[in-house]
This record gives sequence, structure tokens and C-alpha cells, in this order.
Amino acid sequence: MPKIKSKVGLKTFLLTSRLLSIADWNSVDGQFEELDSLESMLQKLERRQLLTPLQTGRIMKGETEGLVLGQYKLLYRNASGSFARVFRAVTLDGQRVVALKLLRERWADDPRTVANFGREARLCQKFVHPNIVPILDIGNEGRFHFFTMEFVEGGNLRDFMKIRHTLSPSEATWCMLEICQGLEYALKMGVSHRDLKLTNVLMSSTGIAKLVDFGLAGAESASQAGTSDDVQRALEYASLERGTNAPRNDPRSDLFFAGAIYYELLTGEGPWARTKDREEKMMLSRYTNPRPVESLRPDLPQSIARICGRLLEVSPSARYQTATEVLEDLRRVMSDLGQTKEEATREKEPITIALKPDFRMLVVDTQKKRCDKVKEYFINKGFDIAFVTSPEKALALLKSKPPDGILFLADYNIAEVLQVFPHVQAYARSQKVPCLAVFAAEDEESVKKKIVSTRFGTTMFQPATLRDIRMHFEGIGAVTK
Repeated sequence: MPKIKSKVGLKTFLLTSRLLSIADWNSVDGQFEELDSLESMLQKLERRQLLTPLQTGRIMKGETEGLVLGQYKLLYRNASGSFARVFRAVTLDGQRVVALKLLRERWADDPRTVANFGREARLCQKFVHPNIVPILDIGNEGRFHFFTMEFVEGGNLRDFMKIRHTLSPSEATWCMLEICQGLEYALKMGVSHRDLKLTNVLMSSTGIAKLVDFGLAGAESASQAGTSDDVQRALEYASLERGTNAPRNDPRSDLFFAGAIYYELLTGEGPWARTKDREEKMMLSRYTNPRPVESLRPDLPQSIARICGRLLEVSPSARYQTATEVLEDLRRVMSDLGQTKEEATREKEPITIALKPDFRMLVVDTQKKRCDKVKEYFINKGFDIAFVTSPEKALALLKSKPPDGILFLADYNIAEVLQVFPHVQAYARSQKVPCLAVFAAEDEESVKKKIVSTRFGTTMFQPATLRDIRMHFEGIGAVTK
């Protein structure tokens, strides 16, 4: 589609594409008279929260196809790989937010890749389990192939661990228990995961672990993987199975990589070094003889160390044989520890007590509706909260009358925050005031070129929940108060 150049062209596109309703357009139409450019009109629509930066950026570039797919319109990009991208999307009536997984266009002309993409969705659409993210709809429009999933408020385990670093033995065990419950159910449905890692386990805002991305589930041969991304994702599994003479699609392989997750939840580091090198991933020696988990975490109950060690046995016969076996031991551990799940997951926030009860947080944001939600949430959590719209004003207050923490919601104001935040970091360090800037996911590359996160001046990228943000401030607060 050619670039839109006029108000009439913009209106026609927004209404015919269904990005906006007639009522939405009419609510701002009269405010466009004094605006003399497409960019200024789009900025107005952003400020009114009628369009997102993803949508306005695509419109400015003339890349308007695919912003609305079926009954869903794309809002933000959440994750990206060489095979597919995942977006936060919303139904056209605005009633439901979903995660939409979209096959990259460069694979749309490859019948095998398209077939495998559909296979993933169809296999998982039949799953109904609290520890597996459900598939909702499957669709395609021309060269756009997609499916939608439940949108999990929270983030993946890798992001979660960047904030938490390590988990308590009971909390890590509950998380592993839920992962294994998902694996047990999937296997009963005839499917193994084949790509189990931190980024493929989501942690909901209510503390429930959910498996996602069964991208290689049920593939019977290497030829079914189809794309280079699939082959890369299968590589660690294939290397383990080939090196140990295990059958392909061995359910015990999922348990081995579940053990790697358990190890990292407990210690804050993986049992082997991460690498992007294909040759290293193919070496069985990479996966053998990790440091015993108890050597990194001497306080661990021996029962937990034994479970973790047995999951990570390279020999399949020495490993747990089924997820059901693992669950029996995990439940026994939790019983021995004498904790319910609610008691264990409350340990996610032990630092709340160390935080000042009247923690004064300054929020920098220009979006009124969002400010109202932020205010309500943090006041209910015992924060004293104030707002400014200008990053420069926040910097001035940091110098003259520093709050206990500053939150920059920068997904609508990236340019000014990028300019000011390095100065904020310098003053925040001297004042010991934790500062956090939250940017849109699509801005991650440009942000990381200009900002290096520090202890008192950190960046985060959408999707970031209010709970994630609170946990960050409480974590720093417990150390500095």
C-alpha cells in the first residue's frame, strides 16, 4: 500500500482497516484542523491512546498491511525470532487482549514451514490445562499466517529471573512442580515439548507457571522441522538424544531440560554456559558434569539437590522416567517443608517489609488513563505516589528534593527520556535513588545503544506489569534502606 499523505487518506485507512471506529475518529477529528502533517496527526492519536507506537510507526513507513488480522489488531511487539514474532493484540471490540503469534513473511511461500506452523497451533489447541498457555484461534489472511493465545500478564522466566536472581527452595520447587504438571498433561495428550527453556515458561502475575511454544511438538523426524530456526531450536535436544542413544522425541529429554531450569531458579545461573555456537551445542560434553547444585547453594535441602541432580543425569536410564515420578518427589519435598503454595509464593515478596511504608515514588508519564491505573495500584500497595509529565522535571526534583524512587514510563516519550536518563543515572547513584525506565519492546535495540543499565538506573521493556515494576523497586529498596 502506498504511503498515506493526507488527513482524508488517514481517515479512510483507519476506518476501512478497522484500526479505529467511527466514534474513535470523531472524538479527535475536530482537533486536526491546526495540525499540518501526517506525523502530528498520528502523534495526536497516540497521545489520546487511540493508536500505539507500533501502529503509527508502520503507518508512517507505509507498512500498513497486517496491522489487523481477522478479528484482532496488533498493539505492541512482545517477542521476535527468525521464525515468528509474537504481538500483544486486542479484539476489534476491545474486549479481550491476546498474544498473537505471526509467521514471518519470508516463510509464507514455504509450504513445509506454513504446514509446521499450523501443526504447532492445531496440536496445542486441544490442550486445556492451567500450566499450559491455551491456543484460542488459528487463521490466515493472504500471506499472513497466525494464531492467538491467552495473553499472560507477567513475563517469561528469564525476565523474571533478571529481577529475582534466585528463588527460595520452596518457590523454585513450586515453579518446577507446575512445569512438570504441564509436561505430564501434554504427554498424556501425546505431545512432548521439545524446546523447554526459561523463555518458554511464562510466569503469570498471579504466580502461575505456564508452558508456551510447543514449536517442535510431535515432529517425528528432523525433516519435519522445516526451517533453520526449528533446526536450531531442536539442536540441544537432538545432541542429547544422539549422544546418549535415546530415541527421538524421548519424553525424558523434556525432563533433562526441566532440570536445567530448576538449577537456574535455585542458583541464578545455568548448569552449562550459554552459547550461540552450533558446534558447541552439538557436543555432548557440554551437558555432562555440571557443578553440583548444592555447591552453589549450600543451604538447599538434600531432597531438592537430589531431584535436581537426577533430572540432569545425562544417561536417560538414570534420569526420572516420567513427569509423574518427578511430581511425586516434588510434592513430597513441599510436604516436608510444610508449606502450601500460597506460603511459598509469598516468598516472592519478602522484601516488602524492608521497604519504607510511605515509599515516595515519582512517576513520569503523559498518559492520563494509565496514570490513574498506576496511582490506584501503587497506593493500594502502600506507596506514596506523585506524577510529572517531563523527564527534565523529574531530574530537577532528583537534584533538589529526591523521592525514594522514580519510574519513567517511556513508551510514549522515548526521545526525551533517552536524552535525560543518563543524567538521571548519575544523580541516582549518588543519591541512592532507584530509577527505572520502561520502554516499548520495539525500541529495545535503540535504547541499549544509548543506555547501559546500572543498579540505580535500570531499563525494562514492555510487556512489563505493574507487579514487575513494584518488585524491582522493592528489590532495590530492601538493599538500600
